[in-house]
Amino acid sequence: MTTIVVIEPHTLLRLGILQILADISASCNINGEDYSVFTREPPAANCDLVLLSIPSFEEIQKLTVATDRLYSPKAMLLLSESSDMPHTVQGLPASVAGYVAKSACPEVLQASARLVLAGGSCFPLRSYPSDSQQSLLAHFEPMKWPPESLQRTKAANSSISPESKMLGLTPRQYEVLVLLARGYPMKTVGRYLNISVATAKAHTETLYQRLDVHNRNAAVYEAFARGATLGWSTTLGWSTTDPSADEQVR
Repeated sequence: MTTIVVIEPHTLLRLGILQILADISASCNINGEDYSVFTREPPAANCDLVLLSIPSFEEIQKLTVATDRLYSPKAMLLLSESSDMPHTVQGLPASVAGYVAKSACPEVLQASARLVLAGGSCFPLRSYPSDSQQSLLAHFEPMKWPPESLQRTKAANSSISPESKMLGLTPRQYEVLVLLARGYPMKTVGRYLNISVATAKAHTETLYQRLDVHNRNAAVYEAFARGATLGWSTTLGWSTTDPSADEQVR
């Protein structure tokens, strides 16, 4: 059974988060705690996911380290009033795999929790310098071609038709969405599908319209919220791939 712990000092907000997460899976054991949990003895068993409320960026390192020591979670999802993590945060535990603003809609929180539980990560888009192509490309990790994960997705072509119909997308738009979900830039999307960058952008704009979203992360979250797996397979039905940051269509 999957064990989730929510550490949030405000009672009403904590109860609301617990209610939202209750819809993730019937096999989840979800517990809520306030900050007094850090003064108690460590629990007998480790947990799969901790959602940790961060009151300020000054407290982020102390609280994440304390949480990692207390629960030894497989993954940690940070919750904050801010919509973006500071660029200078370093030295966080390796279990920190995501960051969600408390102003996010319930579907985003659910999708983020599912993604992190499956071994992925979800961090908000940061403001990269627009006048330096080199600085932008530096944020994409080098990869072998073709990527192994995409080979598996291509081989699992039988899952494309049902999910594309469920999302209201054409098979090609669905393939584009699968690649976007893995964080690949538009040039890579076009290269893998053997289409031009302009065509890849056109498919992306259309799938955004059909999903009623405006960017990559929102499209992925919406697909997850509707029950799509986007070619990923785990015991929870979610990705073990580590998606990169969001990218606007340019």
